[in-house]
Amino acid sequence: MSVRRAGLAALVLAWAAACSGSQETIIRTADGVELTAEDIDREPIALLPSGMVGLASIDAQKLFASQFGDQLLDLVRRLAPLPASTGFEPRRDLQRLYMGLYSMQGIDVAGVAVGAFDQEAIERAAERSDRTLQGVPIVKSTYGERTLYTAHNLGFVVLTGKTALFGNETGIRRALDRIDEARVRKQIPVWVADLLEVPNASMVAALNLRAQPMTDAAQKKLPFLNGMQSVRVLGNFEPPGVNFAGTAAYQDAGAAQRGEAAMRDYHATLQTLGYFSAWVGLPQPVKRLETQCEDDEVKFVIGIDAQAMGTLLDFAAKALPAPAAPAGG
Repeated sequence: MSVRRAGLAALVLAWAAACSGSQETIIRTADGVELTAEDIDREPIALLPSGMVGLASIDAQKLFASQFGDQLLDLVRRLAPLPASTGFEPRRDLQRLYMGLYSMQGIDVAGVAVGAFDQEAIERAAERSDRTLQGVPIVKSTYGERTLYTAHNLGFVVLTGKTALFGNETGIRRALDRIDEARVRKQIPVWVADLLEVPNASMVAALNLRAQPMTDAAQKKLPFLNGMQSVRVLGNFEPPGVNFAGTAAYQDAGAAQRGEAAMRDYHATLQTLGYFSAWVGLPQPVKRLETQCEDDEVKFVIGIDAQAMGTLLDFAAKALPAPAAPAGG
């Protein structure tokens, strides 16, 4: 078996091993009792508010160690709401990300970053109004008794030396209210709970489209979204670059059959466009697509080329404004 097929096969086996089920683990429920740092670090995903319509979990160490990790790291450094003066190095300091999506029309995001955070260095950078690589100052404010930092329209709150909240203002406030009101408990929706139990999963993602259907515009651009009720995905960063194995559930068997056909048509279109985009140095990223329709579900495996991912990330970095010159430079 080739290395490329081995990466995909391992992912499919991991997906098949995922079993259904959901539990709530109580961390702290007594009114007026504040969580300790140990409580917060023990199960950071429990900080995410309930009612999410989407959830993603990513092993940042494996992501940055991927074949396109250097290009991604450059982009993250330029977009991160942390000035270089904080000493934060994503490849070294970031371990895992959890991100909850709370609306697909007017998006609210609440996430948890697990790693190493120098709260004193961040505080000093905020006091000096240090700027990020894009020239945006880090701004300090308060919500309740917590210190909130914002830059690039992205906010974050360092809770402990290992755990930080991030997201937009609404998402962060929901998470902070949850902490201050001692309502922190693991409330993972049943449609994603089993995926999170897969050992050493590099990436997990799920969307509940029953609660928040895709917009008409999105369905026109991506016809396979029509009638889709949910999608669940496991991913890894093995050859050929990024591999996804997942299941898309549709409203009925007919919609699933049409969705599978639309996936294949879309892949064929990308293949055709790839011949033209290659002329300008943009390779076709989707190297492999396999689908299988079973009743009202479509199971799929996707392989994305690492070189193509790196090229796309380079294009994204070039589209950003040039990094700002250091103060006094």
